[in-house]
Amino acid sequence: MLALVNQPLFTMGVFEARQELKKRQLRTTSRKVKGTSDHCDSADLMRLAETLFSSDKHTEKTLGLVIYTGVVTGLRIGDILELQTENLHPFEGGCRIKLTQQKDKVKFDKLISRRLDDMIGEYLGSKLITDKPDTYIFANPLTGKAYTNHWVNKRFGILKDDISWLKDKTFSTHTLRKSYAMTIYKYYGNDIVKARDSLGHKSITTTQKYLNLDRKEKELIHANVVNDIFNAVV
Repeated sequence: MLALVNQPLFTMGVFEARQELKKRQLRTTSRKVKGTSDHCDSADLMRLAETLFSSDKHTEKTLGLVIYTGVVTGLRIGDILELQTENLHPFEGGCRIKLTQQKDKVKFDKLISRRLDDMIGEYLGSKLITDKPDTYIFANPLTGKAYTNHWVNKRFGILKDDISWLKDKTFSTHTLRKSYAMTIYKYYGNDIVKARDSLGHKSITTTQKYLNLDRKEKELIHANVVNDIFNAVV
């Protein structure tokens, strides 16, 4: 406590000093915590991904597919870049991605969208990767080695500088997973439990941090629980 009290506060009474500390803490918090307005909407990201993917340039095509994959699956960038053809499994006219995630070794087995399935097929068919079996999908065509987080982050930084609507957004590789989380959260009527389960989190608190929920939204979560669960108890 004493470490927080600087010289000007000593001239105040105890109550006034505490009030001033609270104000300073609120100012600090407001600078650090951003509301959901800084989230990138999944639809905007998918449109960006489509534009990049339509390019004849290998770098842009790869970034487009990385973005689309992240938004649709919610996978972390490390898991996306480690994807191999052996992780793709045909399933009832579609495709599932099956893998063990790097963090906490959590199993991932989810159906992907038809569009993502088509994009991956086109990407593989374009001979941008080597013909070796079980090769990395996102591979340098010269070496056959998987691209790194650094490679993608650097190019995401360039995108943020070049695209006007990204300038006011928090845009990084982690944005893709957060966008997926927000899509689930909104789709299920601001259901944070559904968002937590879709991300594989153990704690609601972790999911709240992902969503950057502001105070109003956190109150809405509580109101939903009260109305849907506690008020339903007879």
